[in-house]
Amino acid sequence: MTLSQRSIDAFKKRSEDEIWNYLSALQHLQNVLFQLEKNESDPEVLRDIAGRALEIGKEISSILELLEEIIDDEED
Repeated sequence: MTLSQRSIDAFKKRSEDEIWNYLSALQHLQNVLFQLEKNESDPEVLRDIAGRALEIGKEISSILELLEEIIDDEED
């Protein structure tokens, strides 16, 4: 389950610590999925796992962009 862009944008109201905690959890989940891929031979399961890992990667990227905006706003 990937958060919508609207939900990610709502993170602007959260503390940076909360955002970093969420990012850390996503990265941990993505790492677990990569480990699962290593030992999986079923092509359908591999597609599912890889697709989920890619979704998480996109979510991580979106949240990092949001953090960049927050940091830039703080500097101004």
